[in-house]
Amino acid sequence: MTYNKKRALSYGGILISVLLAYFCRLVRPENVFMRNLADQCRNCIYLGMYCAWVIYLEKHVVHRKTRRCLTAIGCLMVFWFFVRTVKFHIFHDPLGEHICWYLYYIPMILIPVLGLAAAMFLGEKDGEKTVRKIIALLAFAVVLIISVFTNDLHQLVFRFSGRPPLSDRDYSYGILFIVIQGWIIFCLIWMEIMLIRKSRIPGRKQFWLPVIPGILLLGWNIGNLLRLPLIKTIAGDMTAVCCLLMAAIYQGCILCGLIQTNNRYFELFQTSGGLDAEITDDSFQRYYHSGDFPELSPELRKIVINRSAVQEQGIRINHIPIRGGHLFWSEDISVLLDQYQDIREQQEELTARNRLLQKTYQKEAERRKTEEQNRLLNMIQNQTAGQLELLSQLMDELERTESREHYDRILGKIVVVGTYLKRRKNLVLTQYASDGNLLTMEDLRQSLAESCDSLKLCKIRAAYYVENGEVQLNADDILKCYDTFEWLVERLFDTMQSVFYRVSQIDDALRISVHIVAEADLWGLMSERPELNVQQEDENEWFIGCIVFRKRGGR
Repeated sequence: MTYNKKRALSYGGILISVLLAYFCRLVRPENVFMRNLADQCRNCIYLGMYCAWVIYLEKHVVHRKTRRCLTAIGCLMVFWFFVRTVKFHIFHDPLGEHICWYLYYIPMILIPVLGLAAAMFLGEKDGEKTVRKIIALLAFAVVLIISVFTNDLHQLVFRFSGRPPLSDRDYSYGILFIVIQGWIIFCLIWMEIMLIRKSRIPGRKQFWLPVIPGILLLGWNIGNLLRLPLIKTIAGDMTAVCCLLMAAIYQGCILCGLIQTNNRYFELFQTSGGLDAEITDDSFQRYYHSGDFPELSPELRKIVINRSAVQEQGIRINHIPIRGGHLFWSEDISVLLDQYQDIREQQEELTARNRLLQKTYQKEAERRKTEEQNRLLNMIQNQTAGQLELLSQLMDELERTESREHYDRILGKIVVVGTYLKRRKNLVLTQYASDGNLLTMEDLRQSLAESCDSLKLCKIRAAYYVENGEVQLNADDILKCYDTFEWLVERLFDTMQSVFYRVSQIDDALRISVHIVAEADLWGLMSERPELNVQQEDENEWFIGCIVFRKRGGR
């Protein structure tokens, strides 16, 4: 059944119920039992209608604040009819009827205020400001209600000529009654104005639906206040008229779209194109479906529930639990699967390419490493070509000698030269392994220590001193200091008895100081190395000085 048919059937049932209740009011049989039965049927019809309306509002009105106001109005209508029933059919003493009569004014005063509040909440922009206004309205309404319940003390609402117990059959209106009626009319007029203003929304052609019952309610209040005979004859039941017209106002707001509801969700679900879905209960019985959702076996449904999604022939079936059942929907993911397959193939191709590039990179890295090693080897060989040649000569001389003493002497020289070659190679490798082409004074100290220890094999006493071992300097400066030591040793192998080699820092320079005890004349060294400063301190004692200017890069 479509939504329009359901709506037409619902409103037809409401109309029949109202007509039946009106008929029960007009029929006044002489039999007391039948008359009371008609009245009770009428009361049950109205109570059932308003209870159903409250349930309808609670389930369908979307806006939370408006829903609260409307459900409160519906509850007050139920309360009003309940008090009315109690007054006329349960309480037969004047005091009980008197109290129930005053209780009428709780819904009579609050319903227009809550109706105005609901109209104010429609399309509100400043919620906090609106709430403050509504609280002020409710506070004034509470004051009016208190004035009604304390009327027996001041009689400003109703004036009674008789004595207690006071009756609603013999009274006149006081000044506060006029205030209450004016307040009710003011709320109704303000509510109508706001509804008319908020009904001027593009596309809302049925804005008259809430306006017409509002005008009728306003007219009935004015006519009742003036005690027009026609009002009493046709619509004399104040409770029924006020509640029906008030409910009609806000039901009209729902129909014309001023109050948002969720009435047509099922129709939207059934007619939604592009969505293949179904709703079932807990036993998998289908209630609603849309599109071309396939029939599923209970076993497959259980698999979908456990795995949340199942793929079959490019169709993915999804599931989410809902209250009272399950929602299943299908998606055609064949295109996505094709794209996924393409992506997977591209990924495999890229993986193969990456593997090939990685191997190429490794080969290139190995090649560069080999070239660098060869470059360093060639550089070391070029820098130590003299020592290599000297080492070759010593080896040849070692093979030719027959003297044991001379053999040991040559072997010691070979060890000294070999030590130099080893330590210098280590210095070069350390140089290129460091950041910034740097070496420390400690590297120089270790090299000198091993070379000095090797000189013992040549029966030469050697000592050294290196200042500031942790200081980093340019590698070329360190190498020059070590090369100078080796050069002196090689020149004085056969004549030197002892050597003390000192390296210290002087501002931006390295100072080399050498004390040598040798039987030879060392003045000739200056001809080979003009930068050397040679001085004779004693007969066999010599002082050699040299300054190495530091290159930038050290710290």
